[in-house]
Amino acid sequence: MVITSTSNERIKNIAKLQIKKYRDEERKFLVEGDHLVNEAYESGYLEEVFILDGANYSFDNVNVNYVSEEVLKKLSDQISSTDIIGVCKFIDIKELNNNLILLDKIQDPGNLGTIIRSAAAFNYDVVIGDNSVDIYNSKTIRSTEGMIFHVNFIKTNLINFINNNRNYKYLIADMNNGTNVKKLNITGKHALIMGNEGNGVSDDIRNLGLDYVYINQNNKCESLNVGVASSILMHELGDVDE
Repeated sequence: MVITSTSNERIKNIAKLQIKKYRDEERKFLVEGDHLVNEAYESGYLEEVFILDGANYSFDNVNVNYVSEEVLKKLSDQISSTDIIGVCKFIDIKELNNNLILLDKIQDPGNLGTIIRSAAAFNYDVVIGDNSVDIYNSKTIRSTEGMIFHVNFIKTNLINFINNNRNYKYLIADMNNGTNVKKLNITGKHALIMGNEGNGVSDDIRNLGLDYVYINQNNKCESLNVGVASSILMHELGDVDE
């Protein structure tokens, strides 16, 4: 049976997952396109798929629904068309074991997605501050290129987290203060703190008396995008086996 009505109750309920409130209530989120759906499937988080009638996909132990193009468009938030959308359960919160990157009031979902992707590449766990963009935002999900399923992350109050986890060396990223990342020699685990796109790291965190790190650059560029800066710092400081 092919679902063809956008007024179908099941379709209307799934479409609500585009809204954070309903994602949090249901503890589910949407992924679009075969790459993200397959990443979710391989990682064990895919619960259900909505497939364009006529498309050829095969999944075990996943609820499969075939739908019309109009129905698929209702479930999608993209302009360009896709032929498959998946419903995933929220990702399990695991113990943080790696170096950390703490995100203070990051607002752009593309930046968050880029940071998550780089965190996966350089073996970092991610601590997302309370006032940052939702990790399950559809633009964030797409920007991770599926790496959201391969990174440990939590969302919490950063002040409390820092005060309760003093076994890390904390480094606030700043364009003007601290030590050149090239000259840092860190033993033990560390935690990078990256700030808001417009205002940087908040004063409440700066007042904790933590160390600073910067990326040396010429004066032609005023500042780096937080996603780019995070990636550079994680590459320089991370522990990745050759």
